[in-house]
Amino acid sequence: MSSGRDGWSEAPCRRCAWTVPVTRAGMCAPCLLAVRLGEDDPWAWGELHDQALAPGRPRQLALDIDGVALPEARPVRMPQAKSGRRAAIPSWLRARIPEPVQDDPRICPPQVPGQLGLFPTPARQFARTHAARIGDRNIPGFEAVSDQLQQMADERRVRARTMWIWRLEGFARLALAARDPDQHQVAAEALKDLLYNGPILGQALDRAGLLAPPPPRRVVPPRGTGPTRQGGQRDPELRGQCAHCLAWANDRRVLCVPCTNWCYEIRKRGGNEAECDRCHRTLMLSGGMCRMCRIVVAETEVDTAQIAMKNGDQLWFAHPHAAGLAVGRLLPGTAALQGRFALKRRRVRARAKSARRLSEHLLDPAQLALFPAPPRDWTRLDTTRPPALSTAAAGLVTDFTTYMRARGWNTDSFSGSIRTLRIVTGHLGTDVPIQESDIRALASIRVNLQGARVINYLRLRGLLEAQPPSDPCITRARHHAATISEPAFSAAVHTFIDVLLGQGGTPSRARSPKTVENYVAAILGTLEAWIADGLTDPREISKKHIEDALDPLRGDQARRLHSSLRSLFRALKREHLVFRDPARRISLTSSRSVPAALPSDRIAGLLDQLDDPRDRLMVALVAIYALLPSQLVHLQRTDLDRSKGRLRLRRAGRMDHLIYLDAFTLRLATTWELQRHRRWPDSSNPHLFVTRNTAVDDSGPPISAGVVQKPFKWIGLPAGVLRVDRIYDEARHSADPVRLMELFGLSNLSATRYVLSAHPDRKNDPIAP
Repeated sequence: MSSGRDGWSEAPCRRCAWTVPVTRAGMCAPCLLAVRLGEDDPWAWGELHDQALAPGRPRQLALDIDGVALPEARPVRMPQAKSGRRAAIPSWLRARIPEPVQDDPRICPPQVPGQLGLFPTPARQFARTHAARIGDRNIPGFEAVSDQLQQMADERRVRARTMWIWRLEGFARLALAARDPDQHQVAAEALKDLLYNGPILGQALDRAGLLAPPPPRRVVPPRGTGPTRQGGQRDPELRGQCAHCLAWANDRRVLCVPCTNWCYEIRKRGGNEAECDRCHRTLMLSGGMCRMCRIVVAETEVDTAQIAMKNGDQLWFAHPHAAGLAVGRLLPGTAALQGRFALKRRRVRARAKSARRLSEHLLDPAQLALFPAPPRDWTRLDTTRPPALSTAAAGLVTDFTTYMRARGWNTDSFSGSIRTLRIVTGHLGTDVPIQESDIRALASIRVNLQGARVINYLRLRGLLEAQPPSDPCITRARHHAATISEPAFSAAVHTFIDVLLGQGGTPSRARSPKTVENYVAAILGTLEAWIADGLTDPREISKKHIEDALDPLRGDQARRLHSSLRSLFRALKREHLVFRDPARRISLTSSRSVPAALPSDRIAGLLDQLDDPRDRLMVALVAIYALLPSQLVHLQRTDLDRSKGRLRLRRAGRMDHLIYLDAFTLRLATTWELQRHRRWPDSSNPHLFVTRNTAVDDSGPPISAGVVQKPFKWIGLPAGVLRVDRIYDEARHSADPVRLMELFGLSNLSATRYVLSAHPDRKNDPIAP
């Protein structure tokens, strides 16, 4: 061995201390050969693990044959250790070797859970010696990976199974120890730090469920790019900060993941980059602001954390603490945000709700009213901030919600009723009954407020002071009277309405509200014509004025106006508002229609055209028993006795009329009762026929006339025509007016008229045998 070989130099050998040519490792050729070839020798084992032993150690000699390279030389005595097993180290040598390091804190030091890193993790390269320096550290998930490596060795039939597993287990400990503190799985990009063992170890981690899926390609910008200086070079200090929202993400991306998704959603909706209205940067905007400005505005809108800054904006960390933000137009008072912003708003509302005080206008039952108070004006009420509810009011609102759920109603559809009850009870309390007029006035000022169900509920609980009932027909008649231009005629019409309602100076039988409305509507045009001719008082009306008004009219119009004018002046004469009745001696000749039968082809198959059991029963009652539409409206459930097959018709001022139902009509009535019970089992409406609105109304209103006329419009025959045909057909078969009176409850004049129409040859004596 000469000293002129490349890499050799004269120096003391660090193993034998001889001054001979040594390698760059500091050992001579015999020492280097002893170390390389004697791994199973206890002396060489000590050399490998501790190179600071005392010099003069005995060493194995080697042959140096000319022409044979140093690595090919063999010692005289080869180690006698068994294959696959290291020889035991003598006790005197073990005492001189220091204990190996159990855990080196410099290798993948344990991190504090929940702590974020300020700088991105640099690229690393792990070696096998690093795994030995981890020591006996407890690493979660290592046993699962070790089991997978055992199975993979069996599947691949690895020859050096022990060495293969031992090497990969070391790299597995490094990969698991290098995880973030709050991360359970190993990132896919971290396998690149394990050199050539990454793919095999990645497969073992994947089979153990400890390999994180790779991030989407569209949100991973290329590494090495990011914010740059003005000269175009990348600034290493800006590494890890998002270029749009300026959030610190501790990664190698230009944009954080939320900003990348933000830009993608805006581009998908057809948006482009523009100047932000707040920070004046050219970025992707939504509602005129970039994502950073929208987060700052939402964060400081409700400044509960006192983070608003005068000359700057508060920065934040990115994922996993990024703010959730929806892409959409940001309007004042709208919740276009998610996450902590919505939570902040709920907390602020809850805090404001708890800080609210009771109303100063709560009604006291011990306080007496000195004079009638005018109606309350609810138009100036701030319904967005109602006062706090008292204990009784809160219990009443809760009971109202329970009441609606028990009735099978959807509380989401009746949130306006709950809101109305909260406002009324919050301002007025529950110690005094609430006026119905207040609830109706409050419900009329807002679209999202409803009062009908609140009124019904308070009536059931005895907390409602009901207002006097007002009929819509009477209301319209009063309105017509108030619109007359001449005060004298307007006052006369109001007096006329009072007399028709039985409220005049002389008691009289009250007319129906519909009759009152029809009378007023009929004379309204004639009165306006007289006022246009210069008449200013009803006492100026003469007989000629009435005849001139009736002369151009014919038929029903003439009869309607004639009856209305006669009733008007008769009422004014009774109230001493006119000296004489100008319409008393005016007679009107008019023709009266004769009842006639319908063709049989129009009557056949009427019920087959209807599917609703309610409509079929109404048509059957009219077509078979000749009931009036008004009688159908006011039928009660107690009027129908299905066990005896009878139906009772209530008639004001007359005896009730009993109808004996046939089997077909009873089946129709049973079908309707079953459907009503199935759809509205808790309905308290006493009427026989109900709709989806009247069935759930606790006040029990009847159905409208339009509901009765609807099935008859569907079949193409009015209810009155069908009723006349039924009575006429019975009169044609029996020719007995008494039978018509018993079957249909007619008067003697009506029954006689039908018999004369069906048998004109018996006009002289219609009841003769």
